[in-house]
Amino acid sequence: MGFDIRMKQLLDKRLRGQDLTILVWGTGTSNVDDINYKKRKKIKDELAAHFPVADVRFSEELGDTVESIIPGATAEWTIQQQELVHLFACDLCVVLDTSKGSGEEIAHFVQTNQARKLLILTHERFKDAESFPAELRRNENQVFYTEDEFKSCNLVERVKTRAIILAAELMARAG
Repeated sequence: MGFDIRMKQLLDKRLRGQDLTILVWGTGTSNVDDINYKKRKKIKDELAAHFPVADVRFSEELGDTVESIIPGATAEWTIQQQELVHLFACDLCVVLDTSKGSGEEIAHFVQTNQARKLLILTHERFKDAESFPAELRRNENQVFYTEDEFKSCNLVERVKTRAIILAAELMARAG
C-alpha cells in the first residue's frame, strides 16, 4: 500500500471519524436573516458533514436553562460562566468575529487557559488595527479572511483544516 493511499485512509477513516466536540460562536439566532448568522450556520453545517461523529453546536443549542446545560448549576450563573464551561467541554471553538457579542466572548476568554481552543475568524480589514481588542486577538489562534472568502464561504475549508490538525493531535495523544 502506497503513501497516498495510506494518507487518504488516515484522513477519511481516522481523522474525520474522531469524536470531536466543536462550538461555533458568532451572531445569534435572533438574527437568522443576518448574513453573519448564515455564515455561522454554514460553518456549523459543513463541519458536521465533514466530521460525521463530531458534535458540532452553537452554545444556545446546549439547553434552555443553565440548569439543563450544566448539571449542578443554578440560575445565578452568568452567561460568561456558562460559556466558560462550554469552552472547557469542547475540543475546538470557532469564533466568527463579526458581532459585538462574539467580540466580547473573545475579549473575555482569550485571557483564560482555554484560549488555545479558540479559532478566531476575523476579516482582513482588521489585520493592522491598533486597539485593545485587536491586541488581545493578536497572540491567539486568529485567522484573517478576505471578503471573497467570506462571500463564497471558502473560509470553511480553513476551519476544516484546523479541525483535521486537532483530530490528528488528539489521535496522537491517545496513542
